[in-house]
Amino acid sequence: MRHKFPVVEIFDSIDGEGKRTGYMAIFIRFAGCNLRCTYCDTSYALCSSDASIFLTKEELLTKIASYPWKRITFTGGEPLLQPLQELCEELDRAGYEMNVETNGAVPLLSQRPKNLFYTMDYKCSDSGVKSHMRLENFKELTSKDVLKFVVSSQRDLDDMQMIIKKYFTTEKPAFYVSPVWGKITPAALVDYVKEKELSEVCVQVQLHKIIWSPDKRGV
Repeated sequence: MRHKFPVVEIFDSIDGEGKRTGYMAIFIRFAGCNLRCTYCDTSYALCSSDASIFLTKEELLTKIASYPWKRITFTGGEPLLQPLQELCEELDRAGYEMNVETNGAVPLLSQRPKNLFYTMDYKCSDSGVKSHMRLENFKELTSKDVLKFVVSSQRDLDDMQMIIKKYFTTEKPAFYVSPVWGKITPAALVDYVKEKELSEVCVQVQLHKIIWSPDKRGV
């Protein structure tokens, strides 16, 4: 039986965070996640039963081709709970640039297509799931990837600094830090980065939550 992907939503909009901020992309949100972060803002995509539609690989490719953009963001839920290898290889051959947003607690693809990069979360202390992080994934990150820290406290910021200094001395991804919405101010992140002289860390906010309502979906 062919696998059917549990899809919560497919839409196109600007990328609201990360290294493609402001650029148009196709978003595919899969249902199902193996974590339960305290600050989760996509609680409508945690279980496979949250899917609004189930699509075969061929149906998904057809849907993707209906958009004019060549950038794709796979998100969730946790997209790497789905068998993405073959799908991503076909999209790579078709000239798409893929961003896989992963929670850092599952293995990465066995073979990375050329035009794919990861935006990996590191779940800090306040997330409640720091112990689930798969630290061996760090070895697979390259300079084209993103390691993201979503923080709500000084303790989380200290976690970020420790991870960067302990695990990344040679090959380094791009480091981004963003605030948990309503829990810590962006100014506090700027102050921390400045005080600790973390020149490689990019402070960001979720642009889509500023342009639209913080709770608006499909943007």
